[in-house]
Amino acid sequence: MSKPRILAIDDEKELLSSITKILERTGHVVLTANSGEEGLLALQEDRPPDLVLTDLVMPDIGGMELLRAVRRKYPEVPVVLMTAHATLETAIQAIREGAYDYLPKPFGQEELLVMVQRTLGHLKLTRENRRLRTQLGAQKQEGARGLVGDSAGMERIRELLERVAPTDLSVLITGESGTGKEVVARALHTLSNRANKQFVPVDCAAIPANLMESELFGHEKGAFTGATGIRKGLVEAADGGTFFLDEIGELAAPMQVKLLRLLQEQEFRRVGGNQLHRVELRVVAATNRDLETMVREGGFREDLFHRLNVVQIVLPPLRDRPDDVAILLKHFMERFCAEQGRDDLRLGQEVLDALATYSWPGNVRELVNCARYVVNLCQDSVVQIHDLPQRLRQLESGEARGASPARTVRHEGGGSFQGPSIRYDLPYKQAKRMWLEVFEFAYISRALKEHKGNVSHAARAAGIDRKSIQRLLKRNQTVKPGESEGTTEEGG
Repeated sequence: MSKPRILAIDDEKELLSSITKILERTGHVVLTANSGEEGLLALQEDRPPDLVLTDLVMPDIGGMELLRAVRRKYPEVPVVLMTAHATLETAIQAIREGAYDYLPKPFGQEELLVMVQRTLGHLKLTRENRRLRTQLGAQKQEGARGLVGDSAGMERIRELLERVAPTDLSVLITGESGTGKEVVARALHTLSNRANKQFVPVDCAAIPANLMESELFGHEKGAFTGATGIRKGLVEAADGGTFFLDEIGELAAPMQVKLLRLLQEQEFRRVGGNQLHRVELRVVAATNRDLETMVREGGFREDLFHRLNVVQIVLPPLRDRPDDVAILLKHFMERFCAEQGRDDLRLGQEVLDALATYSWPGNVRELVNCARYVVNLCQDSVVQIHDLPQRLRQLESGEARGASPARTVRHEGGGSFQGPSIRYDLPYKQAKRMWLEVFEFAYISRALKEHKGNVSHAARAAGIDRKSIQRLLKRNQTVKPGESEGTTEEGG
């Protein structure tokens, strides 16, 4: 660390010599000027001083004028005025003009050192606060960028994060696998007052049950075979910051009890120890399981659920935010293009239209992999259907809907279309959603048939928006081309 640089300005050479000797003995670098004019010249150097000590009354240029010059050029640098004319009026005027303090003449060595130490301490604090504000601003900006999408659902999540982040409320993030729960947890931490502390993630599904307690809370020497010394756990690593428990629904019952105590008391014991250790942290949990159902069935503690579920953030699946697909894909492609040194890649309109109709069973995680695949393997500047991963190339023929196997469903109008069979391997809500799509298409097909393919008239009769019909037709590629191209100008 460089030594503090102090510029001392006074027309008394003996005083300057005395100030120099005192400050240099205490580890400061002293620059001197024997007049106000010399002081102004010294201020023109590229590197500013850390502190300016200047006499108030000098023959040429006085201390008040020097103070104004410092404030204009280096507003952060503190100025202390030395004066034998230290009246209340001059002191008040100096402070109003921006001086940090004043030092009445004559002063002793101790008075000088105390003033310099206090002033430099203030400068250090000012610079540190500025650095932290800049860092926090950058982190908050990055945290906001991490939540990509313009859909109404994502906007609501951003608004909720901004309200919740400054608090210390526990947050439960729910949503299907791959929807970005850890991204939201990190954004919550970044937007919080704990942003300069640790964000410690724990995957509850990845740690064996018999090791979980030691991983979270640490252990004492001799606690078990192989415990040759004290080991701090992840909870202690998160002290002061954010503790993120992913896949919380996989946590075994004994650990649920210990986690509840941590939440209630903010204290824990290491494995094999008797001493209580206190921590101060915020707990954020995430799961793709239905914890309320688990509570009813006895698989999850009700009291722990309510401790975690103070604020719940529900992440929508990607199929429910089709307008965000193109935005997300372009975002990740730009990131991977930057890594690969590419700047010429863009998505063809055919690809954008097709991907918007895909159900994305792997959600954002699947989309990220798609972007990485395209950036690394596409040889042209425009991405076409054949440049997509094998699973998505079927979009061209309408086969990649994320549901299989398919069977024919006949509707009242006499026509037929391909609908998904019951997916017993999926959660109830997701399987139900797929069959609702079957109903929607059957209903819309009948409405279009009755109105001779006129989308606007069919929408009006059904009491829905015409864009909803068009979007549904795009998702079902087996519809006859003419049915999706009814009169669009009339009544549109």
